[in-house]
Amino acid sequence: MRSVLLANEYCRDGMFVDITGDKAVLEKVQPTIDTFLAGLPGDSSGKKLPNFYIEEHPWVAPIKKLMADFVPVKDEGFVVPTQVSYVGKGGILYDQGETATGASQVVSKFLRTGYLWDYVRVMGGAYGGFCTFSPYSGFFSYLSYRDPNLSKTLDIYDAAGDAVIAAAEQMKTDPEMLSQAIIGTIGDMDGALSPDQKGFTQMQRWLVNESAEYRQEFRNQILDTKPEDFKAFGERLKAMKEPSTAVISSQAAFEAAKKDGKDFDLKTVL
Repeated sequence: MRSVLLANEYCRDGMFVDITGDKAVLEKVQPTIDTFLAGLPGDSSGKKLPNFYIEEHPWVAPIKKLMADFVPVKDEGFVVPTQVSYVGKGGILYDQGETATGASQVVSKFLRTGYLWDYVRVMGGAYGGFCTFSPYSGFFSYLSYRDPNLSKTLDIYDAAGDAVIAAAEQMKTDPEMLSQAIIGTIGDMDGALSPDQKGFTQMQRWLVNESAEYRQEFRNQILDTKPEDFKAFGERLKAMKEPSTAVISSQAAFEAAKKDGKDFDLKTVL
């Protein structure tokens, strides 16, 4: 790896510098940046690496094999002296080559601020409960923290797909319910950003090759979300691939969960 990173003909390709500032600041620091870059090893006009936006990196396949061999997907529990639990579960909803539309963000928002809030936090008593979804990787995850429950929270996660499908049916006769979910999602996208957040966001967009046209299309898909999109996402939740669970809790809580049929590979941390 070191030889590849420091190879004279390749090492400049793929380098980037991310700096956030107003025009006057950037103009002032430009000479210093140029001097710094000129002093780095490698030939700036050297060979180019493959376009990894469209070609798989040669390290991906062997790393996946190593992960499958040495870090298999399993349910893990970490035992600590505590009276609460931190319950996480995740898996793949979209395979490589499939496309998640903007509607997926609306459903995630609905779950985060509706279903999980109601059942994990309000009724379950956890300090927090939420979910995340990446339209780039297709990975979806649930998480609760300072949660008095373990087994019950996992049951709530497993019932999320049916809850989304039921919500889809309700939205057919209650369009206001769908409108609120869409508005909330757009609100998250359009929140004000500090200068450092703007710079970091732009860097992330550059790294994943996200264009303004893609963002507009994604926004349009959010605005055009329909009950059928909720139903389709709910079906994917029910058919989650490679699901796994990771929990931090007490020995007693894990023993109670085992009685409910939820077994973990336990590791005592403290």
